Amino acid sequence: MTQARTTALLERTGWRWTPGSREWVFGSLVALVFPVFYLTGVWQAVAPVSTKVVATVLMVVAMVWYAIGPAGLVHDGLPTRTAAGYVAVTALLFGVQMLVIGPGAASMLIFPSVAGGLLLPRKWSLTVAFAVAAVIVGTSWSSPDGASWELAGVQIAVTLWMMGFAGNIRLTRELYATREQLARTAVAAERERIGRDLHDILGHSLTAISVKAGLARKLVPIAPERATAELTEIEDLARSAIKDVRATAQGVRAVTLAGELAVARAVLDSAGVAADLPSAVDNVRADGRELFGFVVREAVTNVVRHAQASACRIDLGPNWVEIADDGRGLDERSATGSGLAGLDGRLTEAGGRLTVARREPRGTVVRAELAAAR
Repeated sequence: MTQARTTALLERTGWRWTPGSREWVFGSLVALVFPVFYLTGVWQAVAPVSTKVVATVLMVVAMVWYAIGPAGLVHDGLPTRTAAGYVAVTALLFGVQMLVIGPGAASMLIFPSVAGGLLLPRKWSLTVAFAVAAVIVGTSWSSPDGASWELAGVQIAVTLWMMGFAGNIRLTRELYATREQLARTAVAAERERIGRDLHDILGHSLTAISVKAGLARKLVPIAPERATAELTEIEDLARSAIKDVRATAQGVRAVTLAGELAVARAVLDSAGVAADLPSAVDNVRADGRELFGFVVREAVTNVVRHAQASACRIDLGPNWVEIADDGRGLDERSATGSGLAGLDGRLTEAGGRLTVARREPRGTVVRAELAAAR
């Protein structure tokens, strides 16, 4: 069975490899060398066969538990109480060897000490480590067959090393979690960008196409040549919209203020709205022209679609753009639409602000401002 199939099988049963889990299982397999030598000594010792069989079975059970038991390395968020329970059972499984074999089996207590260093908080880990060391030293003094007291020093050193290893695992997990969060944030931001850009593109283009199609329909019986010209512009608008959608998907679409003003002039003219627009954009700061282009596009689209205006005026400044019309005024739907919400988001990201207000005696004023350049 391949590693990928094994991982998929584990995930279907609720298990999941996380930072440190593979290292733990691999380390447990390497640690099997120690019990193998221990059991070799048991079978070479003078003792009843039944005792040797019991010791072997207990050791196999203990090592299987030791290798797969620490769910904290496979499942996130292992509670301290659960970890303490795991370490206690581990100590019991290895400690019972002392009842079967004798004091010499105290050397096996290094396994629960290592597990404690990996899974328990620092204070608890040290408590387990020194408790195990005391048992090992005690057996070395009380019985000639007891474990060597030097092993206690090795056991404490290994436990301290495992505590450092556990810290690295926690840090790695935090880095993984941070990376996943950043990835989710990036995906959400990209979705928002695409949705916002598609609204800007299609809302504006479809509005222009709708206006020009209506005009062409009226011109067909009275001015076929003008109707043909309008249909040609509709075709160009559709092609431009397709091009912009593709560019949006690739994240390379560019918007220019001058280009949006030119399109606005044509759309307003087709809709029968008198347009008073600036002829140049040189007085606008360079880093604000693209953003102001989006503002002009959305505001003019709203004028044509919702305002029922007869006139529209656009004014430009170094750090601001203002679009005013004499239409029926702001309504709740227009004020809270996704287009204006998208503009507000764009301006907020750039450190600016968007204001939409009623104009006296009638109409609407949309104003976008950026902070003064330093």
